[in-house]
This record gives sequence, structure tokens and C-alpha cells, in this order.
Amino acid sequence: DVERLINETIKTFGQLDVLVNNAGIYPTSDIHDKNITDEFDLVFNIDLRAVVQTIHTAVPYLEKTNGTIIDISSILAFLPGKSQLTYCSAKAALNMLTEVLALELGPKGVRVNAVSPGGTEVEGSPKTWIELMKQLAPLRRIGEPLDIAKAVVFLASTDAQYITGEDLVVDGGQHFLGNPL
Repeated sequence: DVERLINETIKTFGQLDVLVNNAGIYPTSDIHDKNITDEFDLVFNIDLRAVVQTIHTAVPYLEKTNGTIIDISSILAFLPGKSQLTYCSAKAALNMLTEVLALELGPKGVRVNAVSPGGTEVEGSPKTWIELMKQLAPLRRIGEPLDIAKAVVFLASTDAQYITGEDLVVDGGQHFLGNPL
């Protein structure tokens, strides 16, 4: 329950300074799938609609603190991949939402940005995929969660106080190579 989450945050900390939207699912899907519209509804409900609902609930508090919103997107928002129809589409829409809200909320003192990770090693990542990403990436390594966290901390800090409407790509240069999958 989003309202309960925001209310508990305000009750505990007295204010809301930063909102990070980091929710998403990544099903394999393509236009031939029998239930493609159901998959679209599922992915967009989690990857986009939930973000809108959370921001809508948090904005009154963020306006009071000149807060910041950081949406976790993906390089797949601008790097289409085969069998990634719903995820790529939802993340592209999230990037546009970030830009629109930067224009809408900027005059009220709220900054809105996105972070787009590339391949990132997390628990359960297939070893073959990790090795492929390491071979292909210009920096010859795969991203780690800490790489993404540092980008979020930067955007939340006063060091980024004049940055809004941007998508900070954190992928070690992977996006220059296209989507190998």
C-alpha cells in the first residue's frame, strides 16, 4: 500500500527528501505471444503505473522539501531487444515520464531523473550471461549493484542540484555495442 509506505516514512523521518522508484519485472515476450496484452498489462502495471501512483502520493511531501525523484530505468529503454517487447516498452515510457515530470515539477523545486543500468550482476545471474557481458563491455566487466547505487546517491545529492530530466546511463559503455541478445 503506497499511502501507508509514504505515511510511515513521514511519521518516522518527519519529511520526504528522496524517492527512488526501483520496481520492475522482466518477462520474455514478443508480439506472437498468445497473451501479449495480458503481459503488457502486468508489466506496465508494475514497471510504470506503480511508479506513477507512488510519485502522485509522494509529490506533496517532496514539494515541501525541494526533494528529488529517481526512477530506475534500463538501457533497454532505448536499446530494443528481441523477445523483450513489454519490458523495453515500459522502460521507454518510464524515461518519458521522467522527462515530463521534470518539466512539471521543476518549477515547484522537485528534480526528477532516471538511472539506466546496463547488464548488472545480481544473485541468480547466469554465469554464461555474465561472461558474455564481460567480453562485450568496453570496460571488460559487468556492472555491480554498487555502481548503480553510487549513481543514485549522486543524483540525490546537492552535487546534482542543477540536474533534472536526465537519464544517467550506468553501463560501462555497453549501450554503444547495441543489444547482443
